[in-house]
Amino acid sequence: MIQIVLVLLTALSAPTTPHRYIAKGAGGPDAYGYRWIDNDTSGPSNVPIFTWKDISTVGTRVTGLGDDNVVGPFPIGFNFPYYWYKVNSFYICSNGYIAFGDNVMDASPFANLPNPARPNNVVAPLMSDFDFSSVDPGDTARCFYWTNAANDTCIISYINLRWWYDNHAQSAATRCTFQIILAKYDSSITYQYKKIVGAPYNGWSPTYNTTGIENITGTVGLSYLNGLLPSQNTLHETLAVKFYPPATTSYQVTDVGIWNAMSDNSGGLFLYNNTPKTMWAKVKNSGNQPVTSCSVFCRVRNSANTIIYSSSALILSMTVGQLDSIAFIPDWTPTTNGTYRSVFRTKITGDIFPPNDSVIIETPVVTYPAELMFDNGVVGSASYWTGTGGGYGMKFIPPKYPCRITGAKANLQYNATPVTCTIFVFKADGPGGTPGTVLGRGNVSVSASTPAWYQINLDQTINSGAFFVGVVSSGYQTPSYCIDTAPPFSNQTWEYTGVWAPYREASENDVLIRALVNLGSGVEELLPGYTTTRPTLSIYPNPFVNTTKIQLTNKTTPISIVEIYNALGERVDKLTTTKDFIIWNGIDRSGRKVSPGIYFAKLQTEDTPMIKILKLN
Repeated sequence: MIQIVLVLLTALSAPTTPHRYIAKGAGGPDAYGYRWIDNDTSGPSNVPIFTWKDISTVGTRVTGLGDDNVVGPFPIGFNFPYYWYKVNSFYICSNGYIAFGDNVMDASPFANLPNPARPNNVVAPLMSDFDFSSVDPGDTARCFYWTNAANDTCIISYINLRWWYDNHAQSAATRCTFQIILAKYDSSITYQYKKIVGAPYNGWSPTYNTTGIENITGTVGLSYLNGLLPSQNTLHETLAVKFYPPATTSYQVTDVGIWNAMSDNSGGLFLYNNTPKTMWAKVKNSGNQPVTSCSVFCRVRNSANTIIYSSSALILSMTVGQLDSIAFIPDWTPTTNGTYRSVFRTKITGDIFPPNDSVIIETPVVTYPAELMFDNGVVGSASYWTGTGGGYGMKFIPPKYPCRITGAKANLQYNATPVTCTIFVFKADGPGGTPGTVLGRGNVSVSASTPAWYQINLDQTINSGAFFVGVVSSGYQTPSYCIDTAPPFSNQTWEYTGVWAPYREASENDVLIRALVNLGSGVEELLPGYTTTRPTLSIYPNPFVNTTKIQLTNKTTPISIVEIYNALGERVDKLTTTKDFIIWNGIDRSGRKVSPGIYFAKLQTEDTPMIKILKLN
């Protein structure tokens, strides 16, 4: 689906290596040494042969794809060598590409590859505006992935995709079937095209289709086709294109940066006033060189740009690909409500890619009752969707539980005539933390052609996790959703194009959508200095590497239940014991080792759950 922005903004991106268009049949190398060759040439022994691999009866069908969204991650089944590192999982986007370790969605307009803007680590046989939801019965767009028994080949197939059009008949006349083959034996990536019928919305042009690969920073890669360039390359049925790495390379990369901070997506975070908060970040060596003496900083600035919290840490050494968790000391205890910027930054000599050295997190501090918002109240632009039924949403992680949600509101304006919109409140219990259970909904009539607030009221309480406020239109190309274009940005805006997905421009603006909340009933806070005989937890060692002991004090029941949550509030394990302690080995409820990071242990008792932080290194 196409997004129309009424006020156009220009985003600056970091410099990248030139796009390499080479002679027909073969191209490259990129800065690392990758090349491509297709079967429109002849002669070389490594020319790929088109041999379609049908995995529809043996592979795993991918569910949840719609119009402009990402699902996953899915396992490759082996460690696949890619540039100077190895990958073992991927995300699948409905728009014809996969990405290793990056679930940011790319949507129209599409840039050429490589491109430093996220998503990065992209493998794109045909990145274009496809729509899995635009189908007729019996003619379903599908996607499958499969790994062979030898665990050395992984295939991802897109079958019967249709391009998005605002006219169903035009969309129905298009078909695309293609696949990606990841081969461990020679570290190659092959694209095969079985069916290409029709063309993208507005035709083959540089912002509507891209084919190529790029690395983890988006600064190194190869473009096979962007629009109709180069003119000698054409996507057609029975085409096979193979990307392959060099036998050796002299390319050296020193690159250490912030992988994420305070949450998996470094999204905006609400804090409760006068409540300590552990500030943390994950730091990754994304280069191909070991490093020493990497400094990591955390600073919090208020709206006047004054530093009100500062801490630092030193990582003595990092191997290639190493991911480290840093918990800054001391905790930050905010004392004044307002909007803050939490800035996390790495510093190391010789770093070649500054854009990933820092992360800025919008950090509002509130007390209940509160109006949770990431916008500044100023309408910088407005946006609407081409087509019917589009929408926007905002994700909120409450700073205190139980959280009683009493209202939801959005700033809207109609474009031609008044339109009815539905405001939803969802619990974040859908697949992968997406909008799931409907907590409340209500229709509003957008009756003003200038920005105005529209609100529904409800009374729902959540005891953990996040929730969403979403707005979906019943009209065509209306209403316009009002946008805050002044930083900082929360990265918590979502979009609805038939399915909910993170907003394609979430790092550049915030939609004006808010939630009204209060403290739920039955809560008894433990104030500083207050003594109690209620159950409590203590954890040692903390941080830990392999196992940690969770000690229970003042047990009130014979059986105690301890739940482990990640930083997003998602439960990863549930532990039961009759003793006064329990051991956690860093394994989730599926038997998999959890990633390094920050986790929480929550003791379920008759009283308020007691939470202590777990830092996993």
